[in-house]
Amino acid sequence: MRHNELVDRLRELDQAVVEHARWYARINRQLICDETPADDDLVEDAHIRCQFGKWFAGPGQARFGLEPCYNAIVMTHEAMHGVVRHLLVQRKIGGAIAGADYDALVAVASRFRQLLRRLDLELTERMGAVDKLTGVWNRQAVHLRLAEETERVQRSRQACSLCFIDLDRFADLNERLGSKNGDRLIQSVVAFFKARLRGYDTLFRMGGEEFLICLPDTELDNAAQLINRLREDFAAQQFDLDDERVSLTASFGLVALEPIFFVDELLERAERAQMIASRQGGNQVCVWRDRWTGENIAAGAA
Repeated sequence: MRHNELVDRLRELDQAVVEHARWYARINRQLICDETPADDDLVEDAHIRCQFGKWFAGPGQARFGLEPCYNAIVMTHEAMHGVVRHLLVQRKIGGAIAGADYDALVAVASRFRQLLRRLDLELTERMGAVDKLTGVWNRQAVHLRLAEETERVQRSRQACSLCFIDLDRFADLNERLGSKNGDRLIQSVVAFFKARLRGYDTLFRMGGEEFLICLPDTELDNAAQLINRLREDFAAQQFDLDDERVSLTASFGLVALEPIFFVDELLERAERAQMIASRQGGNQVCVWRDRWTGENIAAGAA
């Protein structure tokens, strides 16, 4: 997910809301002025024929992890069209519209507007949780995403591992290359990690040259093997800049996500493991083995 994708989505949502407002005004005019309704408003699938429905149900619409909000909008939008269809049919056959029926339309339309506002706020909040340089989640998103993952671990009893990453001696390299090339290098590093992670893994940029990877459905030993392969591939990779090719290494700290710990505690353990790997020379994976006290630590290449 990239920052500009969210911006585009918000712009599209704004236009869709405008189209919905026009449609709703037209429906009220038809009901009040006894005008002939459009055929598309009288059919069973009217909710996917209106401009909002066509956009919302269109192909390739990213949901950015907001499925509950999207699902509520889908249900409410369809229900609103159902109420409208009932009212238009009543008006078309010359029957009077009951006050309770019109109140139902007002209520469902109000609920629909509330959900659209909620979606707008959620997308805006996600924009603040996305790293603008790389397009991955930033530190602001970590607590929300890991809280969701903790709840999933509690519910499913599936394992999850976290990996804290720090690029070795990146500050010296950034000073020599300049900040512009440093930014390009960070972007290349993120692209490298994303290309080698599984589709359900999540990468965060914690700030500067620090990253976090969430590895769902992954026991700690399996995570150590996966991350060690990532470490080896990363050390062997060369990144192209304008005037030279650059090689990097990184220090990796692994910890199991245990629901008994707060997110801050888990992050602290993962970062401590990474610091141990870094202090032992870097280009290593350190696994925090003792989930209870943090005293039993296996350091070194996993």
